[in-house]
Amino acid sequence: MKKPPSKQDIRRRLESQTRSYLDRGGEIRAVPQGVSAVDEAISPIKTPIFTGKPQQRTPVNDVIETLRRRRESQLKRAPKTVRRRKPQPRKQIVYDDFGEPLRIVYHEE
Repeated sequence: MKKPPSKQDIRRRLESQTRSYLDRGGEIRAVPQGVSAVDEAISPIKTPIFTGKPQQRTPVNDVIETLRRRRESQLKRAPKTVRRRKPQPRKQIVYDDFGEPLRIVYHEE
């Protein structure tokens, strides 16, 4: 698979093309800022043409609300019965300042 040219390769190619253009007698003129490269005489910029008045839109808020309610009613599921276990005491080891275990303490939650 061929690698795409790097920015350095592109820059070198453009510089060599510019040098060869100038060596053949070409001239580079400064272009004022804000001038576009698009020649409107050859290809004018196409803009949409609106000839009529804007049409009134049909509100569909009630239809959307009906669909939302229908979807919500279909998604509702029967609640599962949750079996809860009695909380078990949690074991915690108490260490001294040197990191040695001193005792075990059980906490009820």
